[in-house]
Formats: sequence, C-alpha cells, structure tokens
Amino acid sequence: MSYQIEGLTLAITDMSKMLDFYTAVFGIDFTEQDMYSSRLYAGQWGDLKLLFCPAELAQNSAEQNRHQFDILVDDLDQILQVAKSHGGQMMSHVTEEGGFRSVGIYDPDRNSMVFKQKL
Repeated sequence: MSYQIEGLTLAITDMSKMLDFYTAVFGIDFTEQDMYSSRLYAGQWGDLKLLFCPAELAQNSAEQNRHQFDILVDDLDQILQVAKSHGGQMMSHVTEEGGFRSVGIYDPDRNSMVFKQKL
C-alpha cells in the first residue's frame, strides 16, 4: 500500500496573526475562500495543500496542538528572527545535537514546530 498526505487543515483561533506568520515565515500565498458560510484560507506549503479554518467552525476548543512539525531550514538564525518578528515564540533555547542546530517555536496559535539546520 502506498499513500501520500495531500493536505492539512488547521483550526485557527487568531486568523490575521496566523496568516501573517505563515506568509512571512514560509512564503505561503493564501487565497480567501467562502465555505460553510465562513471565510477559510487556502495556500500551498511545499507539496502540501494547507487550509486555515476558523476554530469555531471546526468546533475545536483545544488550547494547543496535538501535532508538531520538524522543518529543515538552511539558516536557523534567519528563520528564527523572521518567526519571532511575526508572533512566533521560542519554546526553548537553540541546541546542537545529532548533527543539527535546532529550536522549538510556537506559532501565534501556539502550534509547535521545530526548526532544524544541518551542521
């Protein structure tokens, strides 16, 4: 059996901050879509279709995500600066381990991700 993840929908609490963060940090261009009597935002994140859905519409009351992305980057310091200037918060300090420099970041809705740069 083979499979491929085609898309990801995130339930969003603060839409404007999340659109700003993902556009600035990952260069995602979002388009507004009217669906289910609400505004959703679709974009392309690499090969992944990304959809931002208002948390109320998704009936999601979680205060923090239940997933975490590990994202390989070329320049950890640069991406960290951009992330922090667009509402990202560091989870801890930058570490060096297993051939990588890495740091955990929360996006504006407190979804966690780890940025990793090969040493």
